Amino acid sequence: MSGNPIYNIKKELAHIGYRRHQLLIICGVEHAKIIQDITRELAIPCINLSLKLSEELLEVPVVQRGRKVNQLVDKIVSESTGEILCFEHIELLFHPQLQQDPMRILENISRNKIIVVSWSGRYANGRLTYAEPEHPEYRVYNELEASVITID
Repeated sequence: MSGNPIYNIKKELAHIGYRRHQLLIICGVEHAKIIQDITRELAIPCINLSLKLSEELLEVPVVQRGRKVNQLVDKIVSESTGEILCFEHIELLFHPQLQQDPMRILENISRNKIIVVSWSGRYANGRLTYAEPEHPEYRVYNELEASVITID
């Protein structure tokens, strides 16, 4: 998507509420700065998901952590106010020991609230990737129930 990234994000947010999954993924070289700008301008709460989730998981026995991730992410979302919520630092969702499908978690929570995600990966040719192919957290998503804006 070309042009003014702030304008493009606002435009997407105005229409995303009509979709089944209200999920907007923002990635690219300058995405962190743009996320900071848009959340400040629109007063969107921005949550460090890895930090919040790790705090919640400390109370859960190691063998049960994978089974509790969805429930804990739901709890984090329900405790936040507003119609739109931003997640940054989502890395913990990809941890191999938790055995999760991060995209499925994000899609599920976006059914009831608009979710903006700061994605530390790439989007090209209809493929959203996270990490490099040899990395244990590597993921490729070809079919998305999300909108993606790439900031270059």
